Amino acid sequence: MSVENIIKEVTGELERLVTTKTVIGEPVEAAGKTIIPVTKVSFGFGSGGGEGKGDKGETGFGGGGGAGAKIEPIAFIVVSEDEARLLTISGKTDLGKIIESVPDVIDKIRSVKSKMGKKKEKSEVSEEAEHEGDDE
Repeated sequence: MSVENIIKEVTGELERLVTTKTVIGEPVEAAGKTIIPVTKVSFGFGSGGGEGKGDKGETGFGGGGGAGAKIEPIAFIVVSEDEARLLTISGKTDLGKIIESVPDVIDKIRSVKSKMGKKKEKSEVSEEAEHEGDDE
């Protein structure tokens, strides 16, 4: 395998790994909103090779290549019926804050749903009471 072939193989694998789907993630539906992750992708590669002749006149080739990639979340696009917002992550602590706030958000959603359910029950009970008086 020549150095040129090694470079082609390494860059081909990088091209396969780093796509637009890697940068803009799959949308997630939650609480009536669509959340789309945005990431930063960094990558690098190197390769090399050489030919030589041994003491006995035989020739040989040696080569190798390698690559590395880093994928880091940098923002989330939050889309609702009314608006689209970009929530950036400025540092590692912000990601921690987002993760820490998830249970609070879930509790608030449950609380709102519970209150809405209780209001619906009360309105159904009051409607039934109004209709009971109509029978007389």
